[in-house]
Amino acid sequence: MKGEMSAFDILAMTSEMQVLVGGYLDKIFHWDSRNVMLRINTPSDGRKELVLHDLRWLYMSPERPDIPDIPSQFAVHLRKVLTNGRITSVYQKEFDRVIILEVQKGPVSFQIVIELFGGGNLIVISEGKIVGSVVSRRWRHREIRPGADYTFPQARFDPTSMDDSSFYQAVRGSNSDAVRTLATAINTGGQTAEEVCKRAEVDKSTNAKELTDDDIRRLYDSLTLMIEEAVNNRRPREVLKDGRSIDVTPIPLELYASEETRDYQTFSDAIYAYVSSFEPPEKEDPELARLQRQLERQRKAIEAQDAEAHSFVEKAEAIYSDYLGTEALLRAASKLRGMKWDDAQIEGEKISGVTSVNPKNHTLSATISGKEVELDYTLSVEGNANQLYKLSKEFRDKMEGAKKALKDTEERLARRIKEGEKQRLVEKHVARKTKEFWFERYKWFFTSGDKLVMSGRDARSNDQLIKRHLKPADRYVHADLHGAPSAIIKEGENATERELEEACTFALAHSKAWTAGASEGAAYWVLPDQVSKMAQAGEFVPRGAFIIRGRRNYLYHLRLELVVGEVDYQGSKKIMCAPPSAIIDRSSKYVVIRPGKSNRGKISSKLARAFEVPEEEISRILPPGNMEIIERVGLE
Repeated sequence: MKGEMSAFDILAMTSEMQVLVGGYLDKIFHWDSRNVMLRINTPSDGRKELVLHDLRWLYMSPERPDIPDIPSQFAVHLRKVLTNGRITSVYQKEFDRVIILEVQKGPVSFQIVIELFGGGNLIVISEGKIVGSVVSRRWRHREIRPGADYTFPQARFDPTSMDDSSFYQAVRGSNSDAVRTLATAINTGGQTAEEVCKRAEVDKSTNAKELTDDDIRRLYDSLTLMIEEAVNNRRPREVLKDGRSIDVTPIPLELYASEETRDYQTFSDAIYAYVSSFEPPEKEDPELARLQRQLERQRKAIEAQDAEAHSFVEKAEAIYSDYLGTEALLRAASKLRGMKWDDAQIEGEKISGVTSVNPKNHTLSATISGKEVELDYTLSVEGNANQLYKLSKEFRDKMEGAKKALKDTEERLARRIKEGEKQRLVEKHVARKTKEFWFERYKWFFTSGDKLVMSGRDARSNDQLIKRHLKPADRYVHADLHGAPSAIIKEGENATERELEEACTFALAHSKAWTAGASEGAAYWVLPDQVSKMAQAGEFVPRGAFIIRGRRNYLYHLRLELVVGEVDYQGSKKIMCAPPSAIIDRSSKYVVIRPGKSNRGKISSKLARAFEVPEEEISRILPPGNMEIIERVGLE
């Protein structure tokens, strides 16, 4: 599974990010130490949120991430420095894994340098000096820290600025095979090198010296074409294997010709979907980890106490096994009593078998029956043995207390593990977030004929929906009520009457008609060229509203009734809210709802538990106002 963006990915993303040029930095966010988001108000495409995820993945997010309310010190610092700065250019640094955003704020120029190599980083520079960075690092010839001079990584071959002559010379100068030559000498990276060889029909294992001029020309043409596609003709896709994401690419790759793929409108959307598919790392339970460490320490302490107790018994038994020898040694050492310490030490070490003497404690160390034993030369053989047995008993008594504490720790650990298993079970089966798709920024559903219908959530998203997504082949839908959200049915020119009715019912259900508790209502659809934002003299078109000119195709007596059900979309579980005819045939778990008196929040919470998803996912798809459940299928 791909773990980071390649230089080729960055080339494509840089081209996509040109929409940011001329925009103004609104706010900077930083969370979980390795995530950064730049909110940018663009001149032509509204607000964009540029996300650097885990300091490895850069994309313009279709959804705002979950961000803490309190900004980090890094974010606060950069807000003071960069807020209201104008982005004057966005470019890739010489096909390195580095993206640069040039920012002008008044008379001061800044560079936001995003490094997507070596663990990743985001660095802000002004006049060659580092103003701030997410991570401070130091190498032998390079240092990243506030106040230091910034130097770019050493430049390498740039395939985006090459010509056929420089490409030919670089290949001919290599001693490696074709694929390694492309990856290193031409600086394409491994995957791009493999794809170039495949497209050029050149054996990747052929030594560069053995390539013909025609081979080199085909390699050059293939690489040039790939670069052109990444810059001007992107067709981003997610690559799947056994239903799981394994890669994301800005253009189709022949390397994945036999694999399942999923297409996206933008490379940002593709990366967002790919990153969202990552399994979140299992959260460590600090209390569980502490108990495990405590248990290990207690076990080691008991083992050490047991070894000490056993050692004292062995020494006592060694004394008794050489009773006469020990007695003779103690008799010889008895003369040390009353001597000065220095004299006692000198005389004691002259005694056969004695290795050391401690006159202060009137003890000596000697080897008895192969054991190193410490004896008190003021005591008899029996007195020394009894003392050793007493020490052994003291250690065993301590062991009993330690064993009780160990048992208590084991019980607490077992309870904690059981609690953790219960919690994981709850998280797994009750609130597992489903995969997000780009269209979820709007209200949405798929018709009985699998056409996507979307409607705005508010005035801003109404404008965004029509501006970005209403195409000539689509149809515009609106409830016959003032203030209702705009809706579109994609590929609506081919929609059946049933699908148009479903779209109109959906638009009506998300209007004030539902809030008012109506049982039916009317809606209409029109062609895209009948929808305008241009007001005539004396007219005013507020944000989120549009002017409809020409004939409206009305549908009357639309029942205000929706179904919330579990469906499969592109191999992923999704919860969809749609008119009954659009969902009942494709779902085995669903509820039918209509306007009612039950609190919307309580219904949302109840459905979240039933479908085992976070409550937010249900709340986002439900119509406004209170409701009631009139039928359940496949749910408790």
